[in-house]
Amino acid sequence: MQDEQRSKQEDDEQVVSPSLRTQRIIEYLEDLWKRPHTPSHDDLKRITEFVIGLPEEYRTVGLTTIANHFVNGMGLHMLDNMAKFQQKAEQEGISPKECRKTFDNVLPETFQVLATLSRQVSVTSLDGLAILSNISIALYTLSRADSAEEAQTWLYELPEAYHNELVEKNLVVNLQDQEGEPPFTHWMPYKSKQSYIISQTDSGQPRELTPAQEKMPAA
Repeated sequence: MQDEQRSKQEDDEQVVSPSLRTQRIIEYLEDLWKRPHTPSHDDLKRITEFVIGLPEEYRTVGLTTIANHFVNGMGLHMLDNMAKFQQKAEQEGISPKECRKTFDNVLPETFQVLATLSRQVSVTSLDGLAILSNISIALYTLSRADSAEEAQTWLYELPEAYHNELVEKNLVVNLQDQEGEPPFTHWMPYKSKQSYIISQTDSGQPRELTPAQEKMPAA
């Protein structure tokens, strides 16, 4: 009898549609994610204090690991803005055609930035970690969106702004010569109406965020 019930259960599992199975996994992940799993500011302080006391070869890897926590957080923020835009577009009267056009424009650049930063961010000092943290947290705060329109604006501006700030501060190493062309090399360039410049001192202390106006290229 137990064998028959087990066989029936296995048969039922086999006929579950892919979409239903995906939904079940997402629900399972949602339940897991409710449990504490991200480092608090106290955790990050303790980890950083430990890492800076390590020998140099270990310290660099440790600092870059901490830096990647903020870089990955920014990557998730970019994806979340995409999800918000898709979720709220219809409610705000944005047509499906405009949504598709937006994603056609922003997906290649965004995922090129994500792929680049996941491999090429490097932090070798506490000053570098301070600068990267300042850039990440300031841009994250500035680019939080409550509407589809706000999210749409940042879909165009945020990836390039974030990547350029890290490159300018020498926090991104160039691995192209060693590893060949990175993925997503043929993304479409986009020049926004307005970009935001984040400025800080050499020690990583933030200065005021100021908008920089740029003219759109002629059609």
